[in-house]
Amino acid sequence: MTHLDKLQSPKASGLKSKSSALLLLILAAALWSSSGIVLKYIDWSPIAIASGRGLFAGLTMAFLLRRGFRLKALSRGHYLAAACLAILSFTFISAMKLTTAANAVVLQYTAPLWVALLAPFLLSEKIKKSDWLFVAVMFLGIALFFLDDLTVSGLYGIILALISGFFFGLQAIVLRSIKSSSPGLALILGNFLTFILGLWAWQAPWPPTSHCLLIVALGVFQMGLPYFLVALAVPRVSSLDLVLVPMLEPLLCPLWVVIFYGERPGPMALIGASAVITAIIVRGLLAIKSRHILTQK
Repeated sequence: MTHLDKLQSPKASGLKSKSSALLLLILAAALWSSSGIVLKYIDWSPIAIASGRGLFAGLTMAFLLRRGFRLKALSRGHYLAAACLAILSFTFISAMKLTTAANAVVLQYTAPLWVALLAPFLLSEKIKKSDWLFVAVMFLGIALFFLDDLTVSGLYGIILALISGFFFGLQAIVLRSIKSSSPGLALILGNFLTFILGLWAWQAPWPPTSHCLLIVALGVFQMGLPYFLVALAVPRVSSLDLVLVPMLEPLLCPLWVVIFYGERPGPMALIGASAVITAIIVRGLLAIKSRHILTQK
């Protein structure tokens, strides 16, 4: 039994497994959210940054999952999930360039809608009526959070943001389909694929050494560690969990801005954030309660 298999073994299943997996996703969202504060300082092409970040994220994950690293375990599902991660990375970063950040973030989080529509057919995962309500509330909360910055400008950016949302959702579904076949391998492969596909953007003017170190930090702490946590959580949560819980990420980004820059969100943003956080907490508690009832039977 490999290092990763032990972490995902049946002994870890049940009530404790579900709640701990949700906590892993929350921690991953918190680590992902650190990108906004760091990216402000890096003076280089966004595609090149994504590529460099992908290199060090892949190396970090390969190190953390080295005992469960079996190339023979790779399947079409692994390659598909890797492609989803690479497409998601580049379409989202390009959307950030071609439209407002608010548009890109809000439209990326159409992902739960795609999961709710496709998971029942591709994974036979049941989507409850209450899940549709949570999806609607959380998407509305994200929209309210960025309401002041939403625009209809940047058509190509808006299209790319919608594409990133689709591949974010598809990635969650594919990862769940390979949940018992080392899904972490797909994430390692996806990060290395992002690195290779973005090499063309590694052009002068080159960033200073301090900025290069920030790219390394992004790869290790903002991508590598979070995706390691996601790899551990995948076998124990639904595909909808994989896209709903990370909706905390865009809400946490401004928290770092408040801490480091003193900028405070407006009232609508606070209402939107409260809606998303409340929905995540309520849905998580309901899921844990439901699992607890099943384990007692």
